Amino acid sequence: LQKNTIGPVGAQQMADTLKQNRNLKELIFSSNSIGDGGAGALAKALKVNQGLESLDLQSNSISDAGVAALMGALCANKTLVSLNLRENSISSEGARELARALCINSTLKNLDLTANLLHDQGAQAIAVAMRENQALTSLHLQWNFIQAGAAKALGQALQLNRSLTSLDLQENAIGDEGASAVASALKANMALTALYLQVASIGSRGAQALGDALAVNRTLEILDLRGNAIGVAGAKALANALKVNSSLRRLNLQENSLGMDGAIFIATALSGNHGLQHINLQGNHIGESGARMISDAIRTNAPSCIVEM
Repeated sequence: LQKNTIGPVGAQQMADTLKQNRNLKELIFSSNSIGDGGAGALAKALKVNQGLESLDLQSNSISDAGVAALMGALCANKTLVSLNLRENSISSEGARELARALCINSTLKNLDLTANLLHDQGAQAIAVAMRENQALTSLHLQWNFIQAGAAKALGQALQLNRSLTSLDLQENAIGDEGASAVASALKANMALTALYLQVASIGSRGAQALGDALAVNRTLEILDLRGNAIGVAGAKALANALKVNSSLRRLNLQENSLGMDGAIFIATALSGNHGLQHINLQGNHIGESGARMISDAIRTNAPSCIVEM
């Protein structure tokens, strides 16, 4: 039912149906202009519905009032496992309602808050809740005006949380300070398998902290650093980590100002690393001669690893 003009009245009609329905498992209701009124109607249905597992409310002009209603329902609902609230108008106030619900709910596994207005205060509230919540496995916070303060709070949460396997912080300016905080958590965390830090204002210092973490972490499988500026020094730090890390499967260093030297550091580090399956080195001004040297190094050190240049 996505991309229609259902509006709050149509949402009310759907909600009335959901109160009786026990068979529907997934409802894709994105881009329907249901607003807070429609969200409130659906929330009332979720309090009694015991069948729906996935609800997609992306791009529906839902603000804090609508989220408060939905979170009230989440405290009672025991079947919903996936909730998509991307591209709405949820601020730090709505995030606090989300946090309260996460401290109570024990069934939701996937929460997508991409492209809202959480800022540091909202993300910090969610981070505090993640210390208690042991159900959520995937949290998307992309493009939410999050900075280092919230990244620190999330790092502290990761040291205690044992359920989250995927964290998306891309397009938030967490910088080296924020990246270092998350990296510190990776030294203790044994659950996270995917970390997305694309376009996050991370430089060489943040990359060095991540490298130190990868040298001891044994669970992270995906690290995406596309669109940062880790440079040669950052590449060298990650390369040193790759020499001892055996869990990482995919590493994206696209558009990171590595140059030929940085890319060669990464390529030559693969000798003895039998875990890495895919590396992206595109957009790093490697040049033809550099590409040849890297290709030779890959063939020698890790012939099964796919490298994009």
